Amino acid sequence: MTMAQVNVSAERLQVRSRFADAEVNPGDVLVFADGLPGYESTRQFVLLDVPEQAPLKVLHAVNAAEPCFLVVDPKSVLPTYRYELSDSDCLRLGAKDDSQLLWLAMVIVDDAGTVAVNLRAPIVVNPARMTGRQVMPNACVYPLRYVIGQ
Repeated sequence: MTMAQVNVSAERLQVRSRFADAEVNPGDVLVFADGLPGYESTRQFVLLDVPEQAPLKVLHAVNAAEPCFLVVDPKSVLPTYRYELSDSDCLRLGAKDDSQLLWLAMVIVDDAGTVAVNLRAPIVVNPARMTGRQVMPNACVYPLRYVIGQ
């Protein structure tokens, strides 16, 4: 989604994009075994905190210049947000339940400047195993584009 530069050295990873410039530890790399829809070949990402963009975070590819996504905790957008992972999603994430997982929603900004969040297909991260995946339920009550800031 953005042009970026990623330089990998033995000690630190340099990540640069229009959203953030950061130096990260290789141990902070999240592995998405299936990639993300549309980016299946990109499997390693880092999650960057950018204080001046809070509560937004940046999910940035490590092994390529793209993709780079703005993400946000869905509960910061919709406090009543609830989602229950299937047993197969918990298994794929290596989680016994979803209590210790990090939930993220992709932020979408259209050409008119309208900001929306994808609440239907959240990205779920297991920080204990440094794994993640985007989950897409069959019967979801949340919209693909939940408009915010209006």
